[in-house]
Amino acid sequence: MDKKADKKQLRTHIMEARKAMPPEERKLRSEQACSHLLACERVAGAKAIMAFHPFGAELDILPFVEQARGRGQEIWLPLTLLAERRLVPYVFSGPEMLKQGVYGIWEPDSERAVEADIAKLDVVLVPGVAFDRSGGRMGYGGGFYDRFLAGLKERPYLLGVGFSMQVVDHVPLEPHDIPLDAVVTEEGLFHS
Repeated sequence: MDKKADKKQLRTHIMEARKAMPPEERKLRSEQACSHLLACERVAGAKAIMAFHPFGAELDILPFVEQARGRGQEIWLPLTLLAERRLVPYVFSGPEMLKQGVYGIWEPDSERAVEADIAKLDVVLVPGVAFDRSGGRMGYGGGFYDRFLAGLKERPYLLGVGFSMQVVDHVPLEPHDIPLDAVVTEEGLFHS
């Protein structure tokens, strides 16, 4: 089987398993992962963190977002510009600055939000479908995060966020895939 078929099969398998997780279990595991995120030294020491608004059956990092904002950290959320195939981060000031965007994901409304200063970015919390312990990540197939990260002048700390069931032995990688520094799940933080 070729790499493309491998990725498609893995993506389908994990997304179905994640979707099958009962809501109470998803909430509990999400809270556990958020407490590991809050305790991570690199995250705790960051001034500006690019997060994401959870979508579908993704791990819910909103409790982390609120607590990080409460301790004075600047949280950014990405706006997906589909036609340009890129992400633009905006400073998250609260749910009132969000609108439903691409794929039904809540994202910043550029009319009501302030674009973030990329030079200040310390940490990126990266969503994905699958991760491995060597820094491999498989996203949803659009390449938005890889393009965003490749365009940064300085590399921030890259932290994958997902459930432990999303961590596999090996994620099939492409040459343009950017490796992560660590992955956080409900079981803890794993460095690559």
